[in-house]
Amino acid sequence: MTPASLPLRYRLAAALVLFAAATLGTGGWLLYRTARAALERGLDEKLAAVTVAATAGLDGRLVTELRPGDESTRLYAAYQARLRSLTGVAASAYVFDATGQVLVSSAPAGGIGQPVRALALYGPEVTRARVAGWATTTLFRGAGGRWYKLGFARLDGGPAVLAIEMPADFLAPLQRLRDGMITFGVVALAAIVLAAALLSRRLTRALEDLAQSARRIGTGEWAVPVPTAVDAEVGQLSRAMEDMRLAIIRREEELRLMLAQVAHEIRNPLGGIELFARAAAEGLAPGDERRLHLERIRSETRELERVITEFLAFARPPEPAPRRIDVRAPLEEAAVVQGAGVDLRLPSEPLWVAADPEHVKRMALNLLRNAADAARRRVTLSAAAEGGQVAFAVSDDGAGIPDEIRHRMFEPFFTTKARGAGLGLAIVRRLAEANAGRVGFHSRPGETTFTVTFTAPAAGR
Repeated sequence: MTPASLPLRYRLAAALVLFAAATLGTGGWLLYRTARAALERGLDEKLAAVTVAATAGLDGRLVTELRPGDESTRLYAAYQARLRSLTGVAASAYVFDATGQVLVSSAPAGGIGQPVRALALYGPEVTRARVAGWATTTLFRGAGGRWYKLGFARLDGGPAVLAIEMPADFLAPLQRLRDGMITFGVVALAAIVLAAALLSRRLTRALEDLAQSARRIGTGEWAVPVPTAVDAEVGQLSRAMEDMRLAIIRREEELRLMLAQVAHEIRNPLGGIELFARAAAEGLAPGDERRLHLERIRSETRELERVITEFLAFARPPEPAPRRIDVRAPLEEAAVVQGAGVDLRLPSEPLWVAADPEHVKRMALNLLRNAADAARRRVTLSAAAEGGQVAFAVSDDGAGIPDEIRHRMFEPFFTTKARGAGLGLAIVRRLAEANAGRVGFHSRPGETTFTVTFTAPAAGR
């Protein structure tokens, strides 16, 4: 699964968490490095000050005259006491000559002539101290794991150099600060993950609600209002969609009124045409060609009357009057109106539903007419109860519905027939919804079935 295929709420939450993690990590690292650099500079300044100050009273010329065996002399004892006085701020101190041998050490076991190991590691710092007067090293870890810094200062009067080893005690609280920052970062990141999940879920839920509302509006379901979102931007979008829904409803109502008015105005002269055609045909012989033409006029007039009736039913659908009925009765009436050729398969037990019987009859009749137009030999009307619901189905053995038009089957005025207004299925869906039901279909070559399911059980059942 690619990141782009993940749901929006996961991508949004991940973006917020990654941004927060990067911000916390970078900020914490910068804070730690800044604090450490500042404390290290402070230690350098303190070490340099102590080292330079400690050179006072140490004669570089006299100390270089010390040789192995002079540890018991008064000069060595005085210089060693001077170095030991620094133990309050330094871990150790010693003086070494230009060859890198110890001349005086604060350590009791320190002796003259021992090599200075620091010269191998910090030769450049020692050279800088000889030239500039003092220098400090970088941090290094001692034998016990403790961190130290070395400070070097040149003694006046000779090539000897004083070295003071000072512990970097600031690192312990700095390490505790770092551990605390890591703990805080983990806790804060967990809180951010939770907040990001809640925020992204809230935002995406509002968007999902709007998307569902858009799909309902797109399919012609305009009765459900668009939910109002509390967020400013999403709230503006939801209000705009609600305004659009209301505008569509107003325009739809205006079109229905216009359609009903036009159909009504056409219906009146149609009745006169059919009446006069019948009267004219009665005075002619059965085989008269003029009588045949008049009968054709009457047939076309009745077809047009049926189309206008569908227009009126779509434009001004009658309000449902649901009551407890046995759905078999209106289905049988529809089969009788449709005429021969309907294979009626109804159970012997009553099928009780809460619906308007005229609506049920109209739905079944519309589906039967469509099935009869598509069927090769067979049209079946059946009904059954299952899972607390009642449904009736109309099937035919026609060629099936092409895949490319299935999404438009319930669209008003859409038809693949040469004649008809394309309102039959739209009326079926509208009447089904008005009676707390739903309509669906499945189709394959040789079998197409439309099913109307009543989801509201009959009272007293």
